[in-house]
Amino acid sequence: MEKSDQTRLVRLLILTGCFLLAAGGAWAWYNVNPRQSPTSYAFKASSHPVGYYFKAEPVGEEAIQILATTNLVNGTFIGPTAERLMAFMGTWDGTDSKQAAVVGHTPDVCWVGNGWTPVALGHPDKLELEFQGTKIPFELRTFRAPMGNHLELTVWCTLISGQVFSESDRFELSEGASQDLQEKQAQGSRHLLRSNFLRMIRERVPGTGAKQFVRFSTGVEGDWHPALERLRVFGQRWLELQVTRREPDVH
Repeated sequence: MEKSDQTRLVRLLILTGCFLLAAGGAWAWYNVNPRQSPTSYAFKASSHPVGYYFKAEPVGEEAIQILATTNLVNGTFIGPTAERLMAFMGTWDGTDSKQAAVVGHTPDVCWVGNGWTPVALGHPDKLELEFQGTKIPFELRTFRAPMGNHLELTVWCTLISGQVFSESDRFELSEGASQDLQEKQAQGSRHLLRSNFLRMIRERVPGTGAKQFVRFSTGVEGDWHPALERLRVFGQRWLELQVTRREPDVH
């Protein structure tokens, strides 16, 4: 064998070894003694929460293709004092690779991409809802509608493999920016997906795990505190938190 052929063979073996090491390392990261959470969560939505009337709104075929699931709840609830609350829930079993992108379709991205503008009213960015003693953090934002001055206070929560996926690295979109809406949406989605991907690697969250996304919102008129309380009451009546506790390993 000529020296040049030997050099190419050595390079090929080195490249093959590097590939196998990278692939094997990635597999081992998620499968060899993986991080096991002692508790996992899942939401169950009530179609008839006490004091509320529900009007279902069908999800378009294009949106279903993007969301990659038909396991959806979408519509409007009318409350005891005729208040309106928009609600959405999507559930994914993790069998479709497109489902990994659902964490990139939050209001911070999709609402802004459809012309809504984030507004700072002074409320916190998180809202904790309590379900039989268990507190679950929800993201909390206010947006102005594309036309007019209507304000909508919205909360949402993402569960991946039974764990709350809080958005610690929020992407800020300035209200006065002249950037194209679709580019804003794409930029925000890229940022959020990149942040979530790094977190999934760091925390060893399986990329094929089941996922849930829950969002609900209500209008704001003047003080935001009453709207926030409406969301708190509704969320704890509409949603039931199912808690599964893992038995500790016995050696």
